[in-house]
Amino acid sequence: MFEQNNFNQQQNNNYYYQAQPPVPPYNPYPYVPPKQKEKKEMHRAALLIGIPCLCLSLIGFIWPYVYIFLTTNVVGMTYEAAIELSENSAVQQILQIILSCIMFLIPFTIAAKCTGRRIDNLIDFGKAKKGTFLPFLLFGIGFCGFSNIATSYAEQIFQNFGVDYDVDFGDNPSGVFGFLLSFIATAIVPALIEEFACRGIVLGVLKKYGQTFAIISSSLIFGIMHGNFEQIPFAVLVGLVLGYIYVKTGSIWPCMAIHCVNNAASVVFSYLSNVLDTGTTNVLYMVYLNLCLIAAIIGILLYVKKGEENFGLEKEETAITEKEKYTWFFSHWTIIVFIVLNVIESLSYFVV
Repeated sequence: MFEQNNFNQQQNNNYYYQAQPPVPPYNPYPYVPPKQKEKKEMHRAALLIGIPCLCLSLIGFIWPYVYIFLTTNVVGMTYEAAIELSENSAVQQILQIILSCIMFLIPFTIAAKCTGRRIDNLIDFGKAKKGTFLPFLLFGIGFCGFSNIATSYAEQIFQNFGVDYDVDFGDNPSGVFGFLLSFIATAIVPALIEEFACRGIVLGVLKKYGQTFAIISSSLIFGIMHGNFEQIPFAVLVGLVLGYIYVKTGSIWPCMAIHCVNNAASVVFSYLSNVLDTGTTNVLYMVYLNLCLIAAIIGILLYVKKGEENFGLEKEETAITEKEKYTWFFSHWTIIVFIVLNVIESLSYFVV
């Protein structure tokens, strides 16, 4: 009888344990599908890039009001005196230098810090790969020279449709001091800070998703941030080439040098047009374009001569398609607002 009771008790215990549902083991790191993980990281990258781009646009919008407040309430100038001071060409160049540094260096440096990486690890500040600096420098200068034609065509398109599109870049200050000031404000400062932001931070953040995607996206951001339809086509084309050169040389210095030379040529021809007749200036510009063509050809030949025949880009294996990369990045609210703000600014230059 005692054995029978033990047997029944054992049977009941077996039934009890079998009837309980299995308890899954605790996992502090739940599985996330690769595509969802990539999408989340892409949105984070868009946020890191979109916020400083928004700051750049917003600073440009509020700067006139900040200037009036500082000059009238802090300095103690009258409103009329503040406006007159801002119309001085030399003062405009100085303010442009200050404003450009604020717009680019502060927001994009903070964005770089938010990535959790050192800036010198995010941006390639080292020497260019052996045998790449001079060839790509010549090629980049040559390409940028001809890309200026894109700006000319944009102006011509507006004129053909009878549209007056007036972008006021201000007057150049006169004299040797004025030329040096314009050179610093137009050639040196933008070459350093814009390359730091666009090729350095923006492309550096996006490079993990593929070199092609990073180059195209950063060039579009670079073009849109110019905020007018005359410069956007040129800036996008130049951004594509500078991004390509940055990736192929492994250094940001060739991009800065090319950017500086291109903008310097713009400053030089702007001053030449003030002292020479139109015919002579056009002849000199044609000479410059031919020199650009020769430089581009020499650069390509030097690169091939070095035995570097690989002009392609590396492909990154990711769980998402190229279409999804562009869709997720450019559909983020920060990027959309940035684009809208710059389109609004671009539309404001149409003269009714």
